[in-house]
Amino acid sequence: MAAYVFSAPEHSHLVPYLAALHASCITNDNLVGAFLPPLNHERLLAWWKERIAEAHAGTRVILLLLLESEPGTRAKGPELMGVVMLAMPPSETGPFRAYVEDLLVSPRYRRQGGGRSLLGALEVEAVRRGKTLLVRARPSLATAPASLSPVASCEADHGSIRGADARCRDRQRSRGSFQEDGVRRDR
Repeated sequence: MAAYVFSAPEHSHLVPYLAALHASCITNDNLVGAFLPPLNHERLLAWWKERIAEAHAGTRVILLLLLESEPGTRAKGPELMGVVMLAMPPSETGPFRAYVEDLLVSPRYRRQGGGRSLLGALEVEAVRRGKTLLVRARPSLATAPASLSPVASCEADHGSIRGADARCRDRQRSRGSFQEDGVRRDR
């Protein structure tokens, strides 16, 4: 498996497979995002085409995780293992900031290090583009489960940024609601 930056000439034929992967994560994993079941395949395709247009405009990077194919051949749809995106909206106050969006790994390829590979490649690509602060994009807290764990609620407040975990633990500990085992116990 290897991660590749999406390139329209090399990967446009994979758009239906990206939509299918997205649909699979929504229906199998209850993914909260832009769509809810029942899903409309045409809307998913249109959504992915919009993301690809953003990538072409330079405001987004799409990374694909693909099984290794025959050298010199185009990737085949079933070789798509996962995808992650880096949104880079223009910002005068934070040109160094980018948002990690939609880390999706096919259920049949999970627990094999694919998500880790995608995020590692995403970090390299972000730094190459001058984006040194990566923020986890997330659904609105209004749509998040009310039973967020202390770590999850801290991540919702601060994002998953290296070094932030200690600050989150300290903040939760000072509130008296965080135990070392990560289970919330209100006093």
